[in-house]
Amino acid sequence: MANSLEFVLIEKGHSLFDFVSKYCLGEKSGLSHNSAFHRLCSLMRKMDVKTAIVEAYPRTQGEIKAECIALDTYFNQSVEVIAHRITFISEEISNIEDCSKLKNESFLSSAIIINFKDPAEGWKSYLFSSVVTIPKIKNSPKCGDIPLLNNYLHIYRAFNREIIISDNNRIEFSIIGTFFCQQNSITSVCAHASLCMVLNNMDLPSGIVTPEHINVIIGVDHKTKRFGKGQNFAFTNEEIKQVLSQYGLTYELLNFFENPNMEYNDYIYKYIESRCPVLLIFTTDLTTSHVVPILGHTLNSDMWRPEAETAYSPSSRLDYIKSSSAWVDHFIIHDDNFGMYLCLLIDSLKRVTLPKHDPTFRAHYAVVVKPSDVTTSPREAEWAGAILLEDILRSYKAAKLPLDIWADRLLERISKSKPIVIRTFLVTRDTYLKSLNKRDFEDNVFFDADKQELVKNLPDRFWLSEITLPELYTANKSKIIDFFYSCNNPNLSNKNEIYDRWIQIRFPFVLLRRNEGSSPSISGLSVKSHFPLLKHEREHDELEW
Repeated sequence: MANSLEFVLIEKGHSLFDFVSKYCLGEKSGLSHNSAFHRLCSLMRKMDVKTAIVEAYPRTQGEIKAECIALDTYFNQSVEVIAHRITFISEEISNIEDCSKLKNESFLSSAIIINFKDPAEGWKSYLFSSVVTIPKIKNSPKCGDIPLLNNYLHIYRAFNREIIISDNNRIEFSIIGTFFCQQNSITSVCAHASLCMVLNNMDLPSGIVTPEHINVIIGVDHKTKRFGKGQNFAFTNEEIKQVLSQYGLTYELLNFFENPNMEYNDYIYKYIESRCPVLLIFTTDLTTSHVVPILGHTLNSDMWRPEAETAYSPSSRLDYIKSSSAWVDHFIIHDDNFGMYLCLLIDSLKRVTLPKHDPTFRAHYAVVVKPSDVTTSPREAEWAGAILLEDILRSYKAAKLPLDIWADRLLERISKSKPIVIRTFLVTRDTYLKSLNKRDFEDNVFFDADKQELVKNLPDRFWLSEITLPELYTANKSKIIDFFYSCNNPNLSNKNEIYDRWIQIRFPFVLLRRNEGSSPSISGLSVKSHFPLLKHEREHDELEW
């Protein structure tokens, strides 16, 4: 049986408001919050969309079948549903033959929009799901495709999508990007949407997770336990735990109201760099909260504050330690109310007042989704790296042991309380080994023997702190020192325990291991200078300044 397909040519200079109104019936009724669909169309316009292929998507189709049954159950009657799957393409095509010749790079998004008729109110619409390619400038006349400047997306994957021509004829393609979905406020709320976005962007073997999968796990049957008007829209910690454990994951919860001195952005950034997605729950007024998934960040290498505040207002022994989070100016988020790939300005959810005096529109909780064996916090690892770096450098200096020029520069800056930069994130042994294939800035490479020695005693996973100077971090994207710290210890009971938890430190001039005391394991490493920062392997290009 042939599927109903419509090819919509999208010309430059024409807005997509009519397109939205045609396929999003809640736009006409005024009963839906349709900013997410508008945002999708805006992104497509920015990425030079030329064609939209619209499929009629019956309610019995696999992806939305359970969703439609849930709506029927909630309203206790058969609900009228009109759904469409829309595929946005960066090429101008008008037939199936041309579509079948396209490369994956031409497919910008595959989205399903559901319209349902509320028996009491009328048509409502929501973006049930969408897979959207990583934003970029498409088809630039001079440069072709260009990544967005200083945008670092960490939680994403490749999605296999399709266009159904008939029962036996489908066009299959792949999009490297992220999954987005929107609550319908009837059978799902923002917690459903955020959990689905986190889980689906982690490439789980179970396939696409839908709100109804989550409802089954937490026992929502839309009869005895339900959402909708007048019901509790929040998930309990136990329900979040139930859902994540179902997929072999665990989480760490931090309450920023109980820890008002904790910089929420610094805490979250280290996990995002580690490719651990974070759910950020923030207050909107005195009684209401909202949750969004954080999938990446932007960075401003021209930031004034990190160095200036230390120079102008030094206050404590470790004030010269600047986490690389100090150069992060936005988190990249999905907000099920407003759409995908939005930039949350870091200062938006910060307040100078204490939460008890001003609880509105500020970061409240972070839910970090992480591997179950990661029990040590990155803050501990970063703090330990700063303490041990200073201790070791000063002890070398006092013993008149040789330091190279970079160690001398670090020690001089520490002595004068000038900023040094530490970037801490979760790394696997294999990832670190691959990173050693690069060259330092004197064109030296690690010899094979050095590589094997560097990873010989490393566990499968650990915290890596890259220590460097501000100028090297912002201009060269390079580091001087690697500090390795265990990631599977319980909370510190005594600050001195850090001396039993570090694994090793790689200086350009020497490798030190904790279990070998202060004696160098290797002196005279083949790499003598600052070395490129470790970057996780990516399936997309980045543009850095």
